[in-house]
Amino acid sequence: MESRAYAHALVDLLFDHVENVATRPVVEWTPARELRDLVRIDGTTRDPLALAQLVARYSIQLHHPSYMGHQVCPPILDAATTDLLISFLNQSTAVWEMSPIGTVIEKEIVRWLADRAGYPDTAEGTAVSGGSAANLTGLLAARARFDATKRPIVVVGADAHYSIARAAAMMGIPPADVLKVATDDAHRMDVAALEETLAAVEARGDAAVLAIVATSGSTATGAFDKLDEIALLRDRYRTWLHVDAAHGASVLLSDSLAHLVRGLEQSDSFSWDPHKMMWMPLSLGSILVRDGVWLRRAFEADAPYLFHAGSENLGEMTIQCSKRADAIKLWLVLQSRGTAPIVDAIERTAALTRYLYERIVASDDFEPVHEPALNILCFRRRGFDDEQTAALRERLLRSGKAWITTTVLRNERVLRVTMMNPRTTERDVDAMLNALRE
Repeated sequence: MESRAYAHALVDLLFDHVENVATRPVVEWTPARELRDLVRIDGTTRDPLALAQLVARYSIQLHHPSYMGHQVCPPILDAATTDLLISFLNQSTAVWEMSPIGTVIEKEIVRWLADRAGYPDTAEGTAVSGGSAANLTGLLAARARFDATKRPIVVVGADAHYSIARAAAMMGIPPADVLKVATDDAHRMDVAALEETLAAVEARGDAAVLAIVATSGSTATGAFDKLDEIALLRDRYRTWLHVDAAHGASVLLSDSLAHLVRGLEQSDSFSWDPHKMMWMPLSLGSILVRDGVWLRRAFEADAPYLFHAGSENLGEMTIQCSKRADAIKLWLVLQSRGTAPIVDAIERTAALTRYLYERIVASDDFEPVHEPALNILCFRRRGFDDEQTAALRERLLRSGKAWITTTVLRNERVLRVTMMNPRTTERDVDAMLNALRE
């Protein structure tokens, strides 16, 4: 098939796929060995449109109204289509002269995000692949300001994302120096326990806290730490506050939900993933640092063949050199649609999660493990042990009727829902519960 014809046919295929997705199972469950047989490269050339259809058929259908699984969104279609523009032009935004408008657009997006958070003019940041890269970058900025004569300690909540411990390991900080603080009844970092931990580190003398890492929208339960109270401890113990807000920072756009991240403006750095609750396609994460000088110092490097045009080069603030112009898709949506569709989606998914919570509370066979703050809810089937819970979820997935996940909370396997599809309805929520019962 000729390239232009394939492109037109592919766009039609994808829009038709999304429009008719509810007629398909959420996933056509197929063993990996059978999928490998379908995709094996054997030297035979095939019709590209047929190959695209194959990929679409066997993918997880994120646009399906019964998809309530991981924190991966069904992207806004304009943003997804803009990926074609980004790929065609293939700009690398690490160096301004290789992506003049792409670099300026990313800087505009970073400034726009920083303004939403209430960060000052000194703030800088970059687009990154996601929350893991953002959290590593935030800790590297913290280290750039750290007193290197002390042993660095990272303090996190017990439900912190695994990327924090992984980032610390990459920085040469051993697991024993990543201190986990217990969570309270709402699965937030316990502020009193945090203060005890900080005081204990200070009393040691040979060590100091490199950073406190708080969470806004935890992966397990969607909990939001008390940032304003944690910021007071940051000040008292003269350390750095990084907030993993990859999932939850988007509530800044909603008047009714912004209170969940009260105090975020006081952080020293935070992650924000527009490819989660701003419904952008993968990948588009971001890292923002209140005082950009520490972000620049974290990545100081001598590369005269690249960085000779001054501060416009984003590569001076990131580990990436090959850097896709992913900020263009968010910029295009904001410029053409505004924030209204994003805010509507945030508030809609939060309301759906509240609806599920109320249905579970009113039921005789299920019970919630916590009250949802945003769009994540964990619950259990009464009387089921860990093995039965895992088996129940797998049977649901194999049925193709709905997609949810499980996690372990305080040593118990529980069912977990993340509402990521604003097209999901209350009827779909009820159908998911009934499918579990079946």
